[in-house]
Amino acid sequence: MVTPARPGNGKAGGSAVERQQSAHPFSVETLSEKLTASPRRIAFAIVLAFTLVRLTWAYALGFGIDESYTIGQSRLLALSYFDHPPLHYWIAHAAGVLFGWSWAVRIPTVLLFAATSWSIFCLTERLFGGVAAVFSVLFLNLSLFFLVSAGAWIVPDGPLLFFLACDAQVMARILFPRPGDEGPAIIWWILAGGLFGLAGLAKYSALFTLAGLVFFVIATRHRRQLSTAGPYVACLVGLVVILPVLVWNVQHDWASLRFQAGRGSPQFSPWAFARMVLGQIVWLGPWIAFPLMGAALHALRKGRTEKELFCLALAVPAIGYTTLQALWSGSGLPHWPMPGWLFIFPLLGARMSHRVRPCIRYAIATSVLTLALLAVAAVFGASGALHRLASSLHDPTEDLVDWSPVAKVLTPLKIGMPDGPAVAGLDWAEAGKLDLAVGDIAPVIALGRDKRGFGTRSDPRLAGRQGLVIVASENAWAKKGKALSCLPQDPQPIARLPVGRAGQAELTLLVIPVEGCMGTTQ
Repeated sequence: MVTPARPGNGKAGGSAVERQQSAHPFSVETLSEKLTASPRRIAFAIVLAFTLVRLTWAYALGFGIDESYTIGQSRLLALSYFDHPPLHYWIAHAAGVLFGWSWAVRIPTVLLFAATSWSIFCLTERLFGGVAAVFSVLFLNLSLFFLVSAGAWIVPDGPLLFFLACDAQVMARILFPRPGDEGPAIIWWILAGGLFGLAGLAKYSALFTLAGLVFFVIATRHRRQLSTAGPYVACLVGLVVILPVLVWNVQHDWASLRFQAGRGSPQFSPWAFARMVLGQIVWLGPWIAFPLMGAALHALRKGRTEKELFCLALAVPAIGYTTLQALWSGSGLPHWPMPGWLFIFPLLGARMSHRVRPCIRYAIATSVLTLALLAVAAVFGASGALHRLASSLHDPTEDLVDWSPVAKVLTPLKIGMPDGPAVAGLDWAEAGKLDLAVGDIAPVIALGRDKRGFGTRSDPRLAGRQGLVIVASENAWAKKGKALSCLPQDPQPIARLPVGRAGQAELTLLVIPVEGCMGTTQ
């Protein structure tokens, strides 16, 4: 007896047309089956695809202010640096030696985030299963900050997120062992300590994640771990790893720590707080930020399993402190809480794993939207089209303008010669752009009050030099140049150099030689 086909619920008993549709390799039904059957293969494909997207982005766009500054500072190796611990500077230095000071310096960052993505997959798989892990890694890579900034730019967040994710994976193995987990526990504690130390070598904010982990261990049944040698050995290993940061700070009167602690001033600022919250939503992407918030609240409201509390403990200190401090300091940048949001993605994946098919549809729509926005941003960033379309408005991509043409203008001034002048920018940002352009052939310094790392580094090439060539954007010179007491009353630029993108001028750089200024600017 033949049973008539029943229409329509997406299962095997549908009509012929429906069965044909469900057999399509990219149908929701097929994707759901593949997701359940082989989550690791799907996750690997996701990581690979987004790695290729990031490599394309890294190749297409120039360096912004922060990256230029990082590359400039990384030319000279040091135990640590003014703004941040040394790890991303060391990585940039190694990449520059291997690939030259080109877009390829970004390759280690791209590869690091691929590894971070896989580590988050493994962490989520251990805690909540393979399907949840696929959703977590997909939406992590679709989030704007993790897709672009932490995933492709030369910033401290790249190595920070990698080592935090790896450490969370190791700690999950220690705290939530599974059958088949072998090896002495002390070995995993040593590894955990080393990974946290490396995270501290990347960025000081690793302390927030460490604080959350300590609280979780003390507040749960895992406090019994404190009666073993493991946690204490881990702390010792972590301290050994971050010794370069401590030594450098001692040598420089704790300059780096004082700089980080002194950002902002005591003031009650609801506007700064609101800006901080809205900034996080934008950086994450609203279509991902709100589901993330929902997943976090869901984990707080329901039974609060230990695995959910583990993720929340790793996340909340970084998110909570850096967000709230904007309220009482009046300052804060929206990317500061992002290491905390990293550990909410496993919770998002866990929640989505209970509604696979609707979440697949949402993932497809989100992927199309995000990649379309990324393509538009890449076009504007590479071409400078926004500057031409709306010249009266501030173009946020203007920082990507390449200053390298200045090298040809400076050549007749003996730049690069032992007896030639040094090069100076009006602050750390402009000095960073200059360092990227000419720092391999000439010493670069920063003038003005805000020198950042240029005020603490020792460039042996500066010895004996008295002459100075100031290169500054025309707008910056109008605002800051005349305030420099070491300069003549009315210095005259010897060159005006237009720079821009896609053959279109966007900025005018002024080249101003000055004699006898070096002694008063360092």
